[in-house]
Amino acid sequence: MNTRNHSVFRAVVLLISSLLFHSCTEDKVDPLYLGSIHGSVLSKSSLEAIEQVEITTVPVTSVVLTDNKGRFIINKIPEGEYTVVTKADGYSRESVKVKVIRNASTELGIKLRSSSLLAPAPFDPNPKNGETNIPLTVQLKWDTDNNTDDKLTYTVRLFESNNITPLVEREQLADTTLTVENLRYNTTYYWHVDVVSSTGYITSGPTWLFQTIPFPNNRIVYTSAKSGNYEIYSSGPGATSTVQLTYSDHYELRPLFSNKRDLIAFSSNKNVDYHIYTMNYNGSAIQQVTTIPIAGFHNQGVGFSWSPDNGKFIYSHYDKLYRIDRTGVNLTTIATAPKNRNFRACDWTAVGNKIVVETVGPVIYDSEIYLMNASGKDTVRLVDNLPGIIQSPSFSIDGKEVMYTRDVSGYESATGRQLDTRIFIKDIETLDVTEVSGGKPNGTNDLQPRFSPDGAKIIFVNASNDGSGKKSVWIMNKNGSERQLLMEDAEMPHWQ
Repeated sequence: MNTRNHSVFRAVVLLISSLLFHSCTEDKVDPLYLGSIHGSVLSKSSLEAIEQVEITTVPVTSVVLTDNKGRFIINKIPEGEYTVVTKADGYSRESVKVKVIRNASTELGIKLRSSSLLAPAPFDPNPKNGETNIPLTVQLKWDTDNNTDDKLTYTVRLFESNNITPLVEREQLADTTLTVENLRYNTTYYWHVDVVSSTGYITSGPTWLFQTIPFPNNRIVYTSAKSGNYEIYSSGPGATSTVQLTYSDHYELRPLFSNKRDLIAFSSNKNVDYHIYTMNYNGSAIQQVTTIPIAGFHNQGVGFSWSPDNGKFIYSHYDKLYRIDRTGVNLTTIATAPKNRNFRACDWTAVGNKIVVETVGPVIYDSEIYLMNASGKDTVRLVDNLPGIIQSPSFSIDGKEVMYTRDVSGYESATGRQLDTRIFIKDIETLDVTEVSGGKPNGTNDLQPRFSPDGAKIIFVNASNDGSGKKSVWIMNKNGSERQLLMEDAEMPHWQ
């Protein structure tokens, strides 16, 4: 075989071998199994078909639109798991997981919630805008035209007048009501509601306002430690409309109404020593009166009284009885106590312009009561230093009698414990003494008595003589009959 023919033969053999080898080593390709998804899209609220809804899948296959019957179909999808996603103007975006099976069609039913770019505005407030005489606990209410399936939430802010910081702020409320407590008397409040859609859009409502009920015309003031500290409260008949007037970390004691009940005097140890303070009947505008304190033997802020015209005070400072203007000026010494004695509780009547004052020695049971002119002259001892503790002198309305307490058991203890303290009334002219604690339960003490504004009754404190339990305020007729519990956990009452 010549050389040329040999080369041709060799080329043909190599070509055939190459073809045979390729056909033997080609990779095997798996078959592609397909399925489909079909379904319908309806409104969740009306169940009506929604057309022109864009339907896509993740992973991406095709994009189709629903027809006028809300139906769609996606054909020739490789088998596997997908998420079908909807998109339509005016409706919420929804996503549904689905599994495509070979040679089968998977059916879906999708329901869309209607949504709006803006949430509906709130309206129809309660209390009505501008409404007055609203109680101190109020349920705020409002309404919205939510004609969609959107899940709305609400943000409510309540402001006290002249304050830009919200008094109440509540977010993500699902209900169209909110109860607010502990509002102030005679105060204007502003409030508004933000409506928040599920997509985060906010519609702010108008600002509404209301005014709370006027401050009650309470005629009784007293001290109580029921809040954890001694504070001053006012109350109406039958312990109604009770209002806490002071809020302090210190003791606020012995509140005394002025004649017109527009001011309340009291003592406080906010500056360590007890001083006289005044405030308005509603607890506002607290002013310190004294710079020299109420002080002396066993005198924890109890030794002071209004003048009859309410322009001045008298108060005790060790062995001195001072007079001072209500404004804190013109401090004057009007009397000096007997040797080794201090002044303590006192009262001042317009009838005859007299002062009654208790004096006490180093031990609390060393006590007696004096009567004097407002100038400090013509001092006479009205109640002798009898066995047992004598305390709390005050005048009757007509100024002819002095009421006080005395422990008739004669028990004398440096701790100040009393066993059987009763209320007595002494006629200044005849010096006749009448006990009015005949109905007092055994084992208790009647303390801190004062006459009612009409003089027909007595308001006082009753407490267990062992120091246990809480003190309570009672009222009774002037003769001691018809004792009636007025309020518990209270003391130092004044009725004006």
